[in-house]
Amino acid sequence: MLNYAETASSSTIVPWMSVPHSQCQKNVADCTSSLSSVSSYAIGPVDPMQITLLQAHLSSGEECSLLVPIHLPLSFFIDPMFKEGYEWGYLDGELEAQWSVPHLVNWTFNTLSQELWDERAWEALGLHLPAWIVGWVLGDLARLAETERTLALVGIAHLCFLLPFLSLDTPFWPPCSVQRAHFPHTQALRTYRAQVRTYREQGKSFAEAQRLALAASAR
Repeated sequence: MLNYAETASSSTIVPWMSVPHSQCQKNVADCTSSLSSVSSYAIGPVDPMQITLLQAHLSSGEECSLLVPIHLPLSFFIDPMFKEGYEWGYLDGELEAQWSVPHLVNWTFNTLSQELWDERAWEALGLHLPAWIVGWVLGDLARLAETERTLALVGIAHLCFLLPFLSLDTPFWPPCSVQRAHFPHTQALRTYRAQVRTYREQGKSFAEAQRLALAASAR
């Protein structure tokens, strides 16, 4: 479990590219409707048209370039705990450039799934928890992007895939869960691994097989 007892003292975020309020509202609607198209999702780098580059000023005096999905719900973006989350993710993240694509994809899914299932986390942050967790993931991916941009873009694409499942409109506990995404997540991962195996059988190295599998998903 992540440490919610302590949070960063202050941070500000300055957009390099702004998204109009009306567009943000439209994006929320588009995000919800995209649940019906998850079967077409394939693991690969996010489409550059689906992200916005934001310059974040951290309380440590550092700056980081956040790659934010344009479909990020406005309620997340304006939640003060989103800022706390991305600062913690950037300054105290877990991702490493040496990770494989499946490792990163599983980390993205498991981070959201496990933290959103943790009762202590809900007690600490309440309904701010989803925004905190998404901020954490984006901050960690921002740090990764500085050394391994393609891998970070794969992680952001998987986060975009998971965002439509982050709904608070449920009578069950916990009030927000991505467990419904488990099956399509597993299917996408199985398809990607099959593509990697195919290239490996052709004599490609593991690194080259991963690159080719990602390129195939973009076509």
